[in-house]
Amino acid sequence: MTGQIAYSLAAALIGSALGAVYVALLWASVRALARPRPVAGFAALAAVRAIVVLGALGAALASGAGPGALLSALTGFTALRIVATRVLGRAGHGGPT
Repeated sequence: MTGQIAYSLAAALIGSALGAVYVALLWASVRALARPRPVAGFAALAAVRAIVVLGALGAALASGAGPGALLSALTGFTALRIVATRVLGRAGHGGPT
């Protein structure tokens, strides 16, 4: 039982780390819209975000992660994304504080 809890917490932490990378890439994508050739930059970073998420999902499935681990990782990912958008939204300028 304790091993399963530790495994779920580890999966949630990995999901949170993935969420941090995703939010950082999303922030860079939005910032790319203000640069020359905004569509190219935004599209490239969107592709990188998709590769990161799909690559992490593929790695988890290849390593034999079960539904509990995937759900824990998704929970960590979602929690980080919610916290980051609330903190950045409160900052009022869309950048890290």
